This record gives sequence, C-alpha cells and structure tokens, in this order.
Amino acid sequence: MPKKIWSYCDGIPDEIEVPQISVVELFRRTADKYPERQITEFLGKYKTYPEMEEEVNRFANSLQKLGVKKGDRIACLMPNCPQYIIAFFATNSLGAIFTAISSLYTEHEIRYQLQDSGAKVIVTLDVFLDKIRTVKGETDVEHVIVSSVADEISAVKGFLYKNVIARKNPKVKDEHVYKDFIKRGENKRIDTKIDVKEDIALLQYTGGTTGIMKGAMLTNYNLMAQATILPYWDIWLPARPEGQYKISGCLPMSHIFGFSTSFLWTIAVGGLLYLIPDPRQLEDVMTSVSKHGIHFMFAVPILYQKIAEHPNIGKYDLTSLYLCISGGEALPETTSKKFEDASNALLVEGYGLSESSPVTHVNPANKQLRKVGAIGIPIPNTLAMVVDIDTQEELTEYGDIGELWVRGPGIMKGYWNNKEASDGVLVKGWLRTGDIATKDDEGFFSIVDRAKDMIIVSGYKVWPKDVEEVLYAHPDINMAGVVQVKTDSGEKVKAFIVAEPGSKELSRDELKAYCKDKLAPYKVPTIIEYKDDLPRTAVGKVSRKDLRVPETSAPNITKEVVEHK
Repeated sequence: MPKKIWSYCDGIPDEIEVPQISVVELFRRTADKYPERQITEFLGKYKTYPEMEEEVNRFANSLQKLGVKKGDRIACLMPNCPQYIIAFFATNSLGAIFTAISSLYTEHEIRYQLQDSGAKVIVTLDVFLDKIRTVKGETDVEHVIVSSVADEISAVKGFLYKNVIARKNPKVKDEHVYKDFIKRGENKRIDTKIDVKEDIALLQYTGGTTGIMKGAMLTNYNLMAQATILPYWDIWLPARPEGQYKISGCLPMSHIFGFSTSFLWTIAVGGLLYLIPDPRQLEDVMTSVSKHGIHFMFAVPILYQKIAEHPNIGKYDLTSLYLCISGGEALPETTSKKFEDASNALLVEGYGLSESSPVTHVNPANKQLRKVGAIGIPIPNTLAMVVDIDTQEELTEYGDIGELWVRGPGIMKGYWNNKEASDGVLVKGWLRTGDIATKDDEGFFSIVDRAKDMIIVSGYKVWPKDVEEVLYAHPDINMAGVVQVKTDSGEKVKAFIVAEPGSKELSRDELKAYCKDKLAPYKVPTIIEYKDDLPRTAVGKVSRKDLRVPETSAPNITKEVVEHK
C-alpha cells in the first residue's frame, strides 16, 4: 500500500463521507433546498430546479408505462441540452441504466453501442433520427423518443427553428414525441429500491482510441463519490464566488469528464449550468462566459488553446472565471500560458478515466501551489501509486517511471459483458490505468504517456509525449502529434505538425537541429508530416489511432512529408 505524502489545504479532509443515496436523490434534495434557483440556461431559456424535477417525474412515469424497469438500458443521443438531464434522472429514478452516445458518432459507432448495451429505449433529437432509423432494426431498441431543439427554447426561436431549420429534419412517424411523452406522465416521484454500491447507474463507453469500445459499469456510489468530493476543490481558491455558482456546460456530458464535472458538480452545489450544444462554436462559448459571468469551466486543452488564439478574443470579458480545469489529455505549458494571459483565469490540469468515474487527480486550485506539467495530487478518498510494468510491484523511488495504478470510490465494477477485459485492468481493488507516470517527493504525479503508445527505437524507449512537449515549445509550431511507424528495420518516430498561424513551415534541417538540441538522438523524429489540423476524438483529444492510419486511407489534409536522413 503506498504512503500518502500529498496534503490538502485547510477545509479539505483526507476522507470525505459519501452519502449512500442514488444520484436522482441528490438532485431531489438540491431541488428541495433551492426551490427558487434556476438549474439550466439553454439558448436563452432558463429552467428552475422544480420545473426540471416535474419534467423528470413525468418522463419517468411515461417510461414506466412503456415497460421500462430496473436494469433496463436507456440510450441517449443528444448534445448538451435540458432533455439530456431529464432523461438521465428519469432513468435513474427507475433503477434503469443510462448510456450516452456521442452526438458526433457515425452510424457504425451508434449501432455498436446500442447492440453492445442492449438498449431498450433511445432518447434523441430529430436531427439524428435518420441515423437511428437506419440502425434500429439491427438492435434491441423497441422505443424511440424524439425531441427537438425547439422544445427547450423561447417561442420566437422555436418558431424560427420549426419553420427554417426543422424543414431539413425527418418527421416523427412511428416514434414517440418527447413533448407528448412529458405531458402524459404523472408528476409523481418514483422511488425504486436501489443498492447504491451495486446497481449500475451509467454505462460509460470508452472512446475506443486503443481498441474496441467497452462499457465501463459505473454505480450510483461511483458517481456520488465524484459529486461529493469534487466540490471541495474550490476551497483552494484565494477567493470564491458569492451566491449561486455559474458553470459552463461546454464539455459534452456524453463524455465522462463533462458528466462528472460540469453536470454532477453543478447539481451537488445547486449551481446554474449554461449549456453549450456545440463547443466547436468558440464564440458561443466566449459569449456565454462574457454575458453571464461564468465562474467555472471544465474543458480539454484544445478548447483553451483555441479560445486563447481566437482573433476576436478581445471582444469578450472572461475575467469572471475563477477556475478552469483541463483534462482528457496532457495540457501543454504553452497552452496554459496563452489561456491564462488571455483570460486572467487560473487554469490547472487534472486527470481521470472513464473507468474511475473519472477524476482521480487534480492540481491545487492555487497559482502558487499548482505544478504546470503535472496532473496534480490524488483527490480525497483516493490512492495512487507507480508500479513496475513487469513485476507489478510499487516503485518507491521518486522519479521512477512505471504504470499508474489508482484505487478509490470512483473505480468501476468492470466492463459490461467483458470479464476478460475487466480482469486485465482490475487487480485487488486497484485500477491499472495503462498510463505511464512518475511521482515526485510532494506526491504530485505526472503522466509520461500511454503504455500502448510507447515507441521502441533500437532498443530504447521513446514516449511520444516527451517529443511532443519539445515540439510544442517551438514558436513556429502550434500543435504536434507523435506516433510510431513500423518498418522493416524497426520502429521509427513520426511527428505530425501544425504550423503556428502566420509562421513558416520549418525546413528539414531546421527542425532536425532544433530537436537534436533538446532530445536524445534516438528520440528525434525521422519522419515529419505537416498538416492543416490533427484528427481528434469526440471530446477533442488528439487521436493517435487516426494518426497511425496509412496515408492512403486519410490523405485529405496532408501538406508535406519530410524524411530526415
């Protein structure tokens, strides 16, 4: 068992009691406590906690009339919108299992998740109806409930939507209409008996960046641990907002990072969540922060970088932000500096996985105590250690490189219908993360890279993140992704580069000289490819899997290939 050498500020205990209640019960308690508060803002329309609870009750009762019972799977294919929240809490109140599908998924990915989960019902928007109709016959889906953006916006905007945008969307035929579904249901709480530590609340599918998607089984207790512990983190701040917290909902709730931070954290503190359906529309994100005085934001590094580099950023007031947390992938130091300079907000890095609900580590929310480049310290109730990959023994020397193992109340029950995969990552209460990490003498952990992304060059280990950090530091490089290329003579290091806007593309000799000055010879990329952009997962992480796709399969944005001799 590892020794705990990290420490928290006054007000954050080492162990925090997690209430033995379901997630919907947490929501109900918050609604009872703050009956006058608004819970969401969506495209200009607000909804209060009591209004949300009434719709949750009605939706749950209508689901029950369809025959939905405890343990059934309910899928949801929606961007961030009030209907998503209503569908989740209604599902939870029945003891059914919620599984969210990314709104960016293809028909193939939607089909797979519906088939694997065995979902009986899917709740979706009309814009996705054609995809659902295409795959439904190959799944166990019996009922499709269809909503529209117009259902949750003002009357004027709703009229414009129905008469302009909605003309392009398919009409509801054999499906259930969401608004009618809500109206038919009784406004009565359903109290299903739930074993919070055993009953699954959320079937969270991993992104599939390292193989076939798997459904992480997260219990009510897993999610309640996140909702209970994470709100303590703002105690680090020198000053905190007064009154109701305002949280940016720009991170997709279909991703576990957005679900546990933006969504559950908001519910736990009685906050107001400003829902952003498409965070790729950067001006929508900045307008929301500037107009509403947002206090907290959770996002992936690329979003912070894009905001900092936006040509119109001077038009927006971002000074209301108290704390921004980055996760999903490594936060480059250059991105951190750019965003903090542009916004005057504190940006710290955290870490987690779908399998841990997800947050296990966060940097202190304090500019003097955080460590740029580190993922931070384990959150309360959570332990972490660095383990030798071969012996599976803990490495006790500071700076030793090994696999990061974590344990705590957020660790999943296992993978849905996949005991072999579960046994491969769950070891005596510990979760093997698959990430290579180090720990310093203050208990701060840093991620070196994914174990599966390691490159072997002439017998030497090369971690892509080491090379990427060097490339990111060059003033003429905006983004970088590094992967291994297998050849007859062994593996080579290949770097994909996006040039800084307005900068020139580096010549072969310039880039080679720059890398050789900062990297061991075997780490220097032997193949360089310039691109207009890098492929990303649904949540915005650089997809190394897609970067490894042969050129013939994805030639669309290739600009130049430079071979280093």
